[in-house]
Amino acid sequence: MLLGDVIKMTDVFDAFVLLGYAVITHLLLVNFILGLSIIIPLMEYYYYKKNDQDGKKILKNMFKFMILSDLFAGVWATWITVFLGGFWPSVTYIATTDLFASLVIALIGILIALPSIGIYWFTWDKISEKLHVLIGLFMAIGAIMVASGFNMIFAFIDDPVGLGSPNYVYKQNSYFSIYSNPLYPDFTLHRIFGALTLVSLTFAGAYIYSYLKNRNELSKKSAIVFIKIAMISLPIEVLLGFIYSLELISNTQYIANQIFWPLLNTSHYNALSILFIIFIIFIFFMWYLLYYLYFSIDKENINKIIPLTLSSLAIITFILGEFLNDYSRYPYFVITGNTGINASQFINNLTYLTNIWYIMSYTISLILLIIYIWLINRVIIKNKGIDA
Repeated sequence: MLLGDVIKMTDVFDAFVLLGYAVITHLLLVNFILGLSIIIPLMEYYYYKKNDQDGKKILKNMFKFMILSDLFAGVWATWITVFLGGFWPSVTYIATTDLFASLVIALIGILIALPSIGIYWFTWDKISEKLHVLIGLFMAIGAIMVASGFNMIFAFIDDPVGLGSPNYVYKQNSYFSIYSNPLYPDFTLHRIFGALTLVSLTFAGAYIYSYLKNRNELSKKSAIVFIKIAMISLPIEVLLGFIYSLELISNTQYIANQIFWPLLNTSHYNALSILFIIFIIFIFFMWYLLYYLYFSIDKENINKIIPLTLSSLAIITFILGEFLNDYSRYPYFVITGNTGINASQFINNLTYLTNIWYIMSYTISLILLIIYIWLINRVIIKNKGIDA
C-alpha cells in the first residue's frame, strides 16, 4: 500500500500492532515506577534504621529516575486512552462497564500515588524521617492499587469471566464475578514481583558498572542492596510465571497452544515457541549473572560488559515476555478458551486513516523515547538538570 493511501481501521493487524507497541512501552515504564515506588520507601526505612546518611544519597537519583519515567509513562497512557476510545470503542465500552470496579481501584490508586510522589519529593529532609517513610508507604500503596486495578483488564482479555455485553456473552454475567477470574491473583502478583525484579536487576547492573568504573563505595553498597532484592524477587517471579503458565493451559488454551504446545513436537516449532525458549534462556542467564556478580564484585579483572549485560537482559526479557503474552492472542482480542473473539469485532469501522498516521505515531514515539533516554543519562548518570 502506497504512502497516503486511505485505509479503514478494518486493517486490524496494523491497529493491533500499534496498540501493542504503545501498551508494551507504557508497561515497561510503569513497571519501573511500580518497582521503585515499593523499593524506595523500603530502602529509606532500612537506611533510617541503620542511620546511614550515605545510603540515602542514592535514593534521590533513583527517585529522579522514577519521576522522569512517570512523566513519560503518562504520555503513553494518554496515547493508549485516546487510541482505545477512538479505534477500539467496543473494548473501551467493556472496560468502562464490566470492568468499571477495577478501573475505580486503579483511579483511586492514581489519586493516592501522584500526590504522594510530589509530597515525598518536596518534603525530603524537611520533615521527620518517620513521617517521610510513611508518605513513601502511601506512594507504594497507590502504585500497587493502580497495578491491581489495571491488571484485571489483562486477566479479563485472557479469560473474560463476567463478560456481560449482549454482543459478546461468554460466561454468566455478574458485576463482581470478574474477581473470580482464576488468572487475576497470580497475574497481579506476577506484575508486582516482575516490577521488583526488573528494577532490582536493572539497577544492580547499573551500580555494579558504576562501581567497576569509579570504585565508588556508595555504588557498591547500592548494588549489593539491589542484588539481594533480586535474589528474593527473581525466584518468586519465576515461580509465579510457572503458575501462570499452568493457569493459561487450564483456562486460556489458545495462548498456551501458541506458545507451549509446539515445544512438545520439535518438527512443528513456530516463531512464538522459539521466542519462548529464548525467553527462558534469558531468565536463567540473568540468574547466573546475578550470582556471578554478587560473588565477583570485588575482583579486579571483571569485565564491565557483564553488569551492563544484566541490566540490558532485564529490560529485553521484560519486553519479550509482554510481547509473547500479547501477540500470541492474534487474530483474537479476547480469548475464550480454545478460541476467541476476533479483533475485527472490536475495531472502529467508521474511522479512516492514512499510512502517514502510522508513520507519524511510530516516529513521534521513538523521538520521545530518545528524549527520555537522554534525560535519564543527564539526570541520573551525569547528575545534572534536577537539583537535589
